[in-house]
Amino acid sequence: MEAAVKFSSFLLNPWSLTFPMWVAAAVAKEAALQATDVCITFACQRFDPLPSRTGTKPLYKNVLDRKDYAFLLMNSFVEMIFSSHLCYNAWYSSYIQRSWPSFGILNGPIALLLLILFNDMLYAPAHRLLHHPAVYPYIHKHHHRSIYPSRGNIDARNEHPIEQMIAMALWMTAIYMVAFSTGMHAATIIGHLAVMTMGASLNHAGFDLEIRFLGVDWYSTGAHEMHHRRPDKNFAQFTMFWDKLMGTYIPYTDELSDANAQKAK
Repeated sequence: MEAAVKFSSFLLNPWSLTFPMWVAAAVAKEAALQATDVCITFACQRFDPLPSRTGTKPLYKNVLDRKDYAFLLMNSFVEMIFSSHLCYNAWYSSYIQRSWPSFGILNGPIALLLLILFNDMLYAPAHRLLHHPAVYPYIHKHHHRSIYPSRGNIDARNEHPIEQMIAMALWMTAIYMVAFSTGMHAATIIGHLAVMTMGASLNHAGFDLEIRFLGVDWYSTGAHEMHHRRPDKNFAQFTMFWDKLMGTYIPYTDELSDANAQKAK
């Protein structure tokens, strides 16, 4: 029993923070997320809105209600626990390098790229499973009540807490996969946390942004909007490589009939 209590305590609070300190850290985390949205909105003023954001659209759900706020609160709790474990691993884990002399191409930039790819490799099929008719109405449908999300991290995090926990578990699994293959520096974990935070905000903000490198389309905000308009397509978060392998990729277009958006219901 004592061992179970210690494990539960570590699971919820790995740093053994006092309750006031835990609350203060959670508030700081929320403030950082909101500041990220403000900075992204300011930085993206030079970009146009996605062409599909013009005219009248079937928003279906664009006003937050009590259920949305309850899920956001619960997800904030989950995020606090997960981010605590991320930072704890970055500070203490034996499989993470921490000294700056140990930082290199393999455990830094390459590890970050693989972490993004591996996380989507795990997330895309899991996300697709959440769209299965036997599961979708009970978990993932909540997130799809917004067909044209525009509130950044608020809309990104407005999902069922079970879905949030699944995503966090897959994220941690991807970290282990990369750490035990190429090695991983603590800065890589922090960098990936920043990428995930900014990417989630951009995916749900409505700006027209894409990243191309060496002729490869690595990221496009339009790809995720297409998922909200066509829930049977584009399941990955960032790169559409895995969707192309699964045969679920659809390119962005602003000409898609809004009738298709009703499939989100």
